[in-house]
Amino acid sequence: MNHIVLLLFSLGVCAVHCAGSHTLQYHIALVATPTPGVPQSTITAYLDGLEYGRYDSNTRRARFLTPSLSSLTEHLEMQTKYAQGFEVIQKHKMEFLMGYLNKTNDKREFHVYQRKFACELHEDGTVSGYEEIAYDGKEVMMFDKVRVVYVPATQEVLTMTQQWNRHYDHAKINKIYMENECIQHMKLYLPYISVYLERKVQPKVKISSSESDGERILHCWAYGFYPRDVEVKWIKNGRDEIYSEEATQILPNPDGTYQIRVSVEVTPEEGATYSCHVDHSSLEKTLVVPFEFNNISTFYIVIAVVAALFLVPVSLGIFVCRKRRAKGSGRSQKIICLATESQESSTKCLK
Repeated sequence: MNHIVLLLFSLGVCAVHCAGSHTLQYHIALVATPTPGVPQSTITAYLDGLEYGRYDSNTRRARFLTPSLSSLTEHLEMQTKYAQGFEVIQKHKMEFLMGYLNKTNDKREFHVYQRKFACELHEDGTVSGYEEIAYDGKEVMMFDKVRVVYVPATQEVLTMTQQWNRHYDHAKINKIYMENECIQHMKLYLPYISVYLERKVQPKVKISSSESDGERILHCWAYGFYPRDVEVKWIKNGRDEIYSEEATQILPNPDGTYQIRVSVEVTPEEGATYSCHVDHSSLEKTLVVPFEFNNISTFYIVIAVVAALFLVPVSLGIFVCRKRRAKGSGRSQKIICLATESQESSTKCLK
């Protein structure tokens, strides 16, 4: 009864916190072979990119990772029971895929079943969602919400997907959950974790460079920022954006923040400037971090100076050696002098 009252209350106040679009995601992962230190199955829950809950087969308990949700004890108990039953069903589905794809349960092999399930609440009040299923990191099928069936990701698994639809008649149930209970859970959580979702953490930026096949590669690493959306780009001469051929991904950090690295290849030009520009909602203005090349002409001047400083003592040594050879007397006096006059020859003085 308390849970029902709490749910109704949350749905009533959600209008204050539910402005804009929101996404609730469940990431499910199962490994075929038990591995020390790795739960055989995990369910991780995200709301607008914030990891707020987790269940694993080691504890067989669901838990909130956001302290503000700790008061939802009855709801958490319900989620635990649901996750325990859900885990059993997913194991059957993993075995189905393994059997069809001719994967063995050999302890020497490591196979992973993954499923991503999400519901979305849009700003205009409409709802949608998606579901994807992968095996060993390769997507095999996805949920068609309009036709209410699973469809193959490739033609190779067409027959398997048809058998999946016949064997597991869960498409309609999943659609109902996606459009109803999943959205209700989202609205329940939003008032409690809005303070986390609305927080803003400024990005830290580090820049570096490396060389590959004669080309200079500039790296810009922005990290520790929240929320997730960010724009990072390299600019030449303060106005020209440099295209990056490397696929850039925004990756999560364990503390709930995010990171991204953008790299570009450039050919250093005399007088050209390069800078990394970062745009984020936590910043009042674009953060610009300049990159300074070691000036090529200065580099050669330094080399020339170093070479000159090296040749002075060498020349002096040769001069002293010759003077002593001219003035020295007696067989008992021996002076050994080794001096390199050039890269091709050396002078050896012995008396």
